[in-house]
Amino acid sequence: MTDRSFPPFSPPPKDAFAGPPAPPSGPEPDVDETFAVLLETERLAVVSKSGDIPCHASGRYVRNTLERVLLEKGGFPAAFFANRLDRETSGAVVVAKDRETAGALGRATMRREMSKAYLCLARGEWRESAGPDGWCAVSGDLYPATDGEVFKFRVFVRDGLAPGPDCAGGAPWTPRGAPQRAATRIRPVPWEALGADPAELAGYVALECAPETGRTHQIRATVRALGLEVAGDKLYGPDRSIYARMCEGRMTAADRAALLLPRQALHSWRVSLREPGTGALLSAEASPRGLVEALAAAVGPRQRRRPPAKAAATAE
Repeated sequence: MTDRSFPPFSPPPKDAFAGPPAPPSGPEPDVDETFAVLLETERLAVVSKSGDIPCHASGRYVRNTLERVLLEKGGFPAAFFANRLDRETSGAVVVAKDRETAGALGRATMRREMSKAYLCLARGEWRESAGPDGWCAVSGDLYPATDGEVFKFRVFVRDGLAPGPDCAGGAPWTPRGAPQRAATRIRPVPWEALGADPAELAGYVALECAPETGRTHQIRATVRALGLEVAGDKLYGPDRSIYARMCEGRMTAADRAALLLPRQALHSWRVSLREPGTGALLSAEASPRGLVEALAAAVGPRQRRRPPAKAAATAE
């Protein structure tokens, strides 16, 4: 049996670690209010959001939210999110137009009757084996964790493995609470299928991720535990201390260069559900083209700057 025991964890003072920045005294940060309605009925809509807007008010963001944009610019009578996305996650979000529909969608989500698939772009090599259906099923424990500098992140420990630094990109961590079970199906997507040139994205992989549980940071922490770095991710990318520096307003040019993108490369790609009341099957897809093109534009110059490989000496 794998040993998953840890020494007792004593909560630190509230100000000991970097966390979300305090609400500003001045203007809120700007956001990208671009959105597209992918599907709409009398009861709900599926909307594609940008990768720089929160769904609802939180932290620094009070007015600059997708909820406010849909009410004021989209003509929605109300906006209740059935699958709330992080501010930096783009793509499809299901929006109920009334409380009754919102409640029904919430219950459907709890029963896992809403199908969701995400696209994650990461640095590294995909080494996992696929099952007969072409998917790699990954399950394990998802721990809330701290490392003495950053308080807000998760660490995924795959079934059969012991907790340790390798689960978090080689960096030490300590649990700060009981884990939750998490399961995700993952499969690689050829760059050609996304309209990209594989040569321009050498060293990076596109992953379709279908979560079977709905945990905080589940996909990003799982991908990190598999030895990959989520592009643009301040917590699950090359160095999570970047997140601490961002919170303190002291990110460096080197940090931004390491991230490649100004936002995490996670996109809500496809969603499928039954409409409450009618039972009609509804499906929508949000194109990830913009995210893929942004990564190709960021990686391409690096690939072109690489020195040519030296030819191997040939014995005469």
